[in-house]
Amino acid sequence: MVVCCHTTCSHIYLTYILAHDHRKDHIMNEPFMRVERPETLSNMVETQIRDAIQQKIFVPGDKLPGEIEFSEKFGVSRTAIREALRLLAGRGLVEIRKGSGVYVAELDMSNVVDPFYMFLDMKCGEYAHLHIIRVRLFMEPEIAKLAAVHCDENDIEYLRKQSQQMKTHANHPLENIQFDIKFHRRIANATNNPLVPIIMEPIFLLLDKFISNTYRQSHAPDLAIKYHHQLVDCFETKDEDGAYHVMRQHLIHAEEHVIQYYKQIGLNDFDV
Repeated sequence: MVVCCHTTCSHIYLTYILAHDHRKDHIMNEPFMRVERPETLSNMVETQIRDAIQQKIFVPGDKLPGEIEFSEKFGVSRTAIREALRLLAGRGLVEIRKGSGVYVAELDMSNVVDPFYMFLDMKCGEYAHLHIIRVRLFMEPEIAKLAAVHCDENDIEYLRKQSQQMKTHANHPLENIQFDIKFHRRIANATNNPLVPIIMEPIFLLLDKFISNTYRQSHAPDLAIKYHHQLVDCFETKDEDGAYHVMRQHLIHAEEHVIQYYKQIGLNDFDV
């Protein structure tokens, strides 16, 4: 049964069987609405399909209806449908397989992280590393505190290994940097909060680009190694307050090293 309302988009409510997925063998309401504004047809179609994916009407691996079927359901041209699907593919929500159809993409953190990283990289400007360290300063102490509560033996063993690798490669900055970033990345993962690694990963990617500047400062690698050892001790004893304060001191010293580096290259506006 079709019911139409003359608003911005007239609503279609009809029942049909989602034959593309045997798990959904019951009849359910049609999730798509007819669209009628020519200048935004593809955007409106894209929004409705995106909503259907977010509501798990279609889940990763599902094949979406074809262009003809979508065209009939929305009451728009196949050109508008193709453009909507391209928009969805650009967001990483669907995968267009030539000769096979359009499928809901598997969830991948890189779909979020990579565009965000590129955006931050372009926006940070010449004081990029200072911006990064100050963001870390108000985020990572709390992350360390949470990780101290939730970390397990595997996390502690991994962190101790990375800390030891930093000490072993103290005279090889480029290698040391990678162990440093892996250390902080694992702490984010150890929080047992799936959003924390997603939020922090663009920061860690930027860190990989700029951290070598601070490693040139006197005693910077030695201090990093010292604080990393202390953090592992806090995680081992589940000392969440200790982890918070050690991480904060670690990053305060890192900020000082960043400022020293900027002074050396003639940048002195540290209130940015």
